[in-house]
Amino acid sequence: MTHMTQPISSNERIYMLDVIRGFALLGILLMNIEYFQRPLTAMMFGFDSSLQGLDHSVAWTVFTFVQGKFYTMFSLLFGIGFVIFYDRAKQNHKHPRWLFFRRLCVLALFGLGHILFIWGGDILLTYAIAGLFLLLFINSSAARLWKWGLALFLLPLLMFWLGAVGLHFAMQSPDMAQQLVADQQQTTDLLHGLIASSEQAYASGSYGDVFHARLAELAMLYGGGGFFFLPTILGIFLIGAAFARSGVFTSFDRRPMAYKNLLRWGLIFGLPSALYVGFYGTNIEMMTPSIDSAIGFTLTQVANFGLCFAYMSIIALALRAAHRAKRQHWLQHLAPAGRMALTNYLLHSIIFTTLFYGYAIGFYGEYGRALTTLAAVVLWLVQIPFSKWWLDRYNYGPCEWLWRCATYGKFFALK
Repeated sequence: MTHMTQPISSNERIYMLDVIRGFALLGILLMNIEYFQRPLTAMMFGFDSSLQGLDHSVAWTVFTFVQGKFYTMFSLLFGIGFVIFYDRAKQNHKHPRWLFFRRLCVLALFGLGHILFIWGGDILLTYAIAGLFLLLFINSSAARLWKWGLALFLLPLLMFWLGAVGLHFAMQSPDMAQQLVADQQQTTDLLHGLIASSEQAYASGSYGDVFHARLAELAMLYGGGGFFFLPTILGIFLIGAAFARSGVFTSFDRRPMAYKNLLRWGLIFGLPSALYVGFYGTNIEMMTPSIDSAIGFTLTQVANFGLCFAYMSIIALALRAAHRAKRQHWLQHLAPAGRMALTNYLLHSIIFTTLFYGYAIGFYGEYGRALTTLAAVVLWLVQIPFSKWWLDRYNYGPCEWLWRCATYGKFFALK
């Protein structure tokens, strides 16, 4: 007998995850809005210290409390979703591994189109590549997922520390120090030149100019070790999968104390680390490993995980309280946006590159960080009712529909 797998219906969805995903969209956009008006390679120099006044305050707030926390959140949600998708596919499909592999291939196509033709700051392609390794952990227990997840998450951190310590001792030799400083200056000059040419292309260039500038930036970022963070992303995926195996963030009834513990420990470790990096880590140079940058990198990772856990737990506790009281919570309005997360994420790039890039409307560089951040919040607020309006009329978001049809190899009614 041939088993046909069906995608999750709306009444089978775990709306807590949709709410968290809808909230995470805001954080992702608040991070990305900076690089819709700034070359991606500029992130290698860290916080933009040239900002002043309200622009500086807004940028610092995002840098301290948002940046890194929400890509961690999306990565955890991806790991949770992996377990939910695979477990359900296993019940109804003879080849659930193949189905998940196809799902990743389609996601990779979305990511490839996004990164090449719309905006270079794509995360979908990276998720698809890292997601392939999840197939090695199909039948792993929550405990094993936790151990592997933590080990992979810590691996780039350990490598960075080894590089920092090695470079520290190498700098003790005058000849070696002179050569290293010269190499670092050459790399810095190369980056500054690439940033300047990219700025010009994005601000006033044709679509072809932007396309070639984007390729040059991607070559620099990934050729310079962009895949260094793949183990980090896979580690976060596995920790998310461990949550799903334990029933955390997938059920109101299982492990209810986990949310309070995650909130408590997330704030205890995450908040001080975030504040330290915010006050003392904005000028840390991350291109070349050093003891200072290794400390900053370590505390940044602690802050990313800690505050991510705290944010997710606050939402879970609020929804759980409303669930037990049998009442609606205003956070539930975020669920439709979360159900259409792929569509909404891609719309962010389409809308803001159209607004800013020179080949379209051409507002690149004309508005400060505070105003563009406000525009990001407004777009997110618009996407919430728009997503509800769309899902009241259609079964899936447009990109989600394409993803499902291609994954399952059959046509599903959109309306």
